[in-house]
Amino acid sequence: MDSQPRALDQLIPTAAAAKLWQAVTGLFLAFGLLAAANTLWTVGADLHARQSWPQARGELTSISEKRSRILSRRTRYWVEYVVRFVVPPGQCRTGVTDGSEGGLTTCVGTVRTRTTNSTLTAGTWVRASFHDRSVQVLYDPHSPDIKLVGESPWLRYPWEGIAANAVWLVVFGTGLAIARRRFHVLQQQENATAA
Repeated sequence: MDSQPRALDQLIPTAAAAKLWQAVTGLFLAFGLLAAANTLWTVGADLHARQSWPQARGELTSISEKRSRILSRRTRYWVEYVVRFVVPPGQCRTGVTDGSEGGLTTCVGTVRTRTTNSTLTAGTWVRASFHDRSVQVLYDPHSPDIKLVGESPWLRYPWEGIAANAVWLVVFGTGLAIARRRFHVLQQQENATAA
């Protein structure tokens, strides 16, 4: 138990240092909260789309693994699905049509999984993809966005980022709480010494 106060004494020796620690950890916590808000927005928008967008029957025309190098050091992988689906005339917003079918428009769009840094994981996603080429598609009547019905949440959401953000919030939230507590203790000590 003695090692904790001693470590805090060395790390945060004065009320001014505690105030600085509060500012730094508070700033990093704010960045984490912004990232969490962005993630909540992404997940919330996806859930809203899955409840409100119209649905159409479709067919997967291709499934492929894609990659991109970020900052020329890290390669990210994902799976891309090309889908043909049938919508009422005038509702295809993807920019690509493939004729008509019984008075309806055949629309072509692309759906991507989340990214991963593992080619093995992306390969597993390709192998585990829809075995039946027939799918149901959710489409936004106001934008080119489409989604596959039944797509696993594991493939939709940025789980690595969610986990990293959770750790970030815990670390800097705890750091801020410790710095605040230490500030109050040191301030009381300084007031008692001054009196």
